[in-house]
Amino acid sequence: MKIPKFWARATAESTTPRGGPVRFSCWRSSDTSEAVAHQSALAAARRILDAFLRGKRLDRYEYGCVPLREEVLNRLEDRDGRLVAVVTRNGYGSLVLNAERVMFIDVDFPETSVGEAAKSMFKGLFGRKQKSPEEEKEEKARAGIDRFMEENPGWGMRLYRTFNGFRAIVTHDIMDPQNTATIDVLKQIGSDPLYIRLCKAQECFRARLTPKPWRCGCMPSTMRHPIVDPKLLRWHASWKEDYETRAAEFATCRFVASLGNSQIHPEVEQVLELHDFATKCNEATALA
Repeated sequence: MKIPKFWARATAESTTPRGGPVRFSCWRSSDTSEAVAHQSALAAARRILDAFLRGKRLDRYEYGCVPLREEVLNRLEDRDGRLVAVVTRNGYGSLVLNAERVMFIDVDFPETSVGEAAKSMFKGLFGRKQKSPEEEKEEKARAGIDRFMEENPGWGMRLYRTFNGFRAIVTHDIMDPQNTATIDVLKQIGSDPLYIRLCKAQECFRARLTPKPWRCGCMPSTMRHPIVDPKLLRWHASWKEDYETRAAEFATCRFVASLGNSQIHPEVEQVLELHDFATKCNEATALA
């Protein structure tokens, strides 16, 4: 699981052949110390600077190609001290559960097209009972999950309703996020391709624990971890207090059902307890 403990930023500077200043800054991480992270960042900045001065085209990092720069808030370990999961704060401020071997599957509903909405309205004009586009999308997504469970009777899952889809947690066993068979399951059930790529790159499964800020009337955070400026730290503390107050009125997902195999792996059970408490999945509150 690529959730580093330390982050550092370093800058490399030089001049162009025409005499103009040029500089590149990089963030890099380490599980050893901030000093090691800084050394890595400086080496990376120098490599980029050297490549630029040699006229090489520079490519941006793609999402998931390096560890996400997120604040670590909590670490969950088993009885033997083995790391099971880490809670971080993501780029816009929500808390995220990063599970090394407990498989989360998020299936978002597709956007409703203008044609689908018009078709539904047209049928309703003739007195025929017609499901709304939202109901149809939910049924289609649920059908895909149910079909998978029918074809794999040994599997067990807990199913949750999210703001815009379903979340499933595999309960009968633990999974390897980089394994080809695991990736195939994510694809088969309809998980987002970006999420699948991130699972492979970060070597873990991710699930949002708290509401998206804009869904509970709060502006998203604009502060990237780590925050070192005292003024920005005070701003972030004020933002966090406001966000936590507003988010307390919402749930992130709602428990729907337990599917298939009733056996729950001990590591999954440990993560489930944290997930269900943090998401308020058993409370009758609005989703966000």
